Amino acid sequence: MKTLYICGAGNSETIRLAIAINRQEARWDRIVLLDDDSARHGQSLLGVEIVGPFNLLGQVSSDSAEVTSAVARTTAKRWSAHRKLEEYGVPFANLVHPNVDLLGVELGKGVIVYQNATLGPQVYVGDGSVVFMGAAIGHESELGKCCVVAPNGVVNARVRLGDGVYVGTNATILPEVNVGARATIAAGSVAMKDVPPGATVIGVPGKIVFMLNQKPPRVPAPEPQMVGLGAKP
Repeated sequence: MKTLYICGAGNSETIRLAIAINRQEARWDRIVLLDDDSARHGQSLLGVEIVGPFNLLGQVSSDSAEVTSAVARTTAKRWSAHRKLEEYGVPFANLVHPNVDLLGVELGKGVIVYQNATLGPQVYVGDGSVVFMGAAIGHESELGKCCVVAPNGVVNARVRLGDGVYVGTNATILPEVNVGARATIAAGSVAMKDVPPGATVIGVPGKIVFMLNQKPPRVPAPEPQMVGLGAKP
């Protein structure tokens, strides 16, 4: 009997995604929620029961379960939750909506891709070389070819990434932001508004600190000196 444990009962979109996947693929015999808020135990969300705190994973066999994190408040809390869950040794599930085409796409572990996302060829999300990295791609987002979304990067709903964009570890792009080709969103940064092609964004909120192939400012040539009759040159 295979169980999917969704950790964090505050994100109904992740629950809907898991249900949609299970209807199509029948990957799990049951889906349950875990949340560290004891007041929520015994309740349900979208018909999925909240059965207890995160530490119940310590009683779970890694052969009969998968886990995913639905903690979404801040990047720091997401990362903290992921690291905590990793300690229990339960394998992380990739949740990819059935209508998303993954041809030519490489996914790491713990990746979430919501419905109607478009991922171009040679896109990398997360990093499969480590036990857990995770990343999230929001619904109706579009990633051009050769984009990279690094560990715990979050591309929110209806974001548009041009070709060759790099989204760093723990970086977040807010909904409906457009990021131009070959731009970089640095690790831990938050892109809150459109980013031009070739720009590097750093900080919270993110600010442009560099432009790829930007020409240096033109320095005007000095004006010629007029030398009068009898004046020293």
